[in-house]
Amino acid sequence: MTDVVIVGAGAIGASVALFCKRLDPGLDVTVIDRAPSDDFSSTARSGSGGARRLFCCPENIAMSAYSIGFFKQLDATAQSELERVDWCERGYLFIVPPEGIALLESNHKTQRRMGANVELLSPRETARRFPMLRTDDLGAAAWSPEDGWFDPRKYLRVITHLAQQAGVRFVTDAVCGFDRQGGRVVAARLSSGNAVRAEYFVNCAGPWAGSVSALVDMPLPVNPMRRFEHVFTADTAHPQMPYVKDLAGLAIRSAGNAYSGGLVKTHVSRGFSQTLDESWFDSAVRPAVEWRFPGLGRPRLTRSWAGLYEQNDFDGNAIIGRWSGRCENFIVAAGFSGHGLMHAPAAGLAVAELIVKGRYETLDLTSFGYARVQREEPYRERGII
Repeated sequence: MTDVVIVGAGAIGASVALFCKRLDPGLDVTVIDRAPSDDFSSTARSGSGGARRLFCCPENIAMSAYSIGFFKQLDATAQSELERVDWCERGYLFIVPPEGIALLESNHKTQRRMGANVELLSPRETARRFPMLRTDDLGAAAWSPEDGWFDPRKYLRVITHLAQQAGVRFVTDAVCGFDRQGGRVVAARLSSGNAVRAEYFVNCAGPWAGSVSALVDMPLPVNPMRRFEHVFTADTAHPQMPYVKDLAGLAIRSAGNAYSGGLVKTHVSRGFSQTLDESWFDSAVRPAVEWRFPGLGRPRLTRSWAGLYEQNDFDGNAIIGRWSGRCENFIVAAGFSGHGLMHAPAAGLAVAELIVKGRYETLDLTSFGYARVQREEPYRERGII
């Protein structure tokens, strides 16, 4: 018997576990994953480590602000390199064509109201500050200098270690079913033949979250979406270059004297394949980089890999909260659609507050609840996601 069972040992699951123990050290918390810290997990394979406040939904902005502070605090209190997540504050730059100006301006009003340090730039000012960019086709840019990125693998390692130090138990096994009594889940059944009874069950299974929720007959619109990440060099290094994103899905940042990123397409078939398309960099990424960054010179691929986003095909935002009215003690934290790493600390705290306090206190994430899916009322981001 345990108090809390968390399915999924990635960034979200480990964060929920840690914050449960921080809010109530007496809680017995068990995290179950078929391959904890697996290099093929969503955390390890699909995330670039970017964290930014450039959203339109206030909840996403608030989650980013909290999480960025948490990343910085981890580095500030680290006693060794093994305890760092390597927060790199190089900023984010969102660029849009002329038809995207109104959208950027609308989002900017919300960002400023939420306390984010974001500046709107004209194409001329963008060219002056970031001379490696092509700007003759731009309408505007949004610049957030206090945003940046961190190392996803290091975050998972650090947060898992902190959770283990706090007494969280990590179990290598697969959840294959749940036992229910009335309106509650009472036990998770494992492939090993064991069963774990608990008071609360949290689905943090990332791309597999839909399959886990199906075990309690909860329809969850979260599916695995394959994406590719690349590291490349070029003729010119710009180690201070920010994270640059556009409406077409191009996302490129500096990585020391190299570059990291790719071209994300969301309208692709869903599935668990992580097979790398060896031609994607040459056919799609390199031409896009050469067009947008003529100041870099010719990109030369260093390495590529494939990973999975936990894509919420309903509206692209996270689903966080209880299955109210059906299984009150079954909580979901999934469907982050590429934002899970940057929002892991905030999601972890929010879910822990639901468990320990029975309500949100630090961040009100009610709008991200499953109820919107049941009502068929999408809550979407606008613009660059």
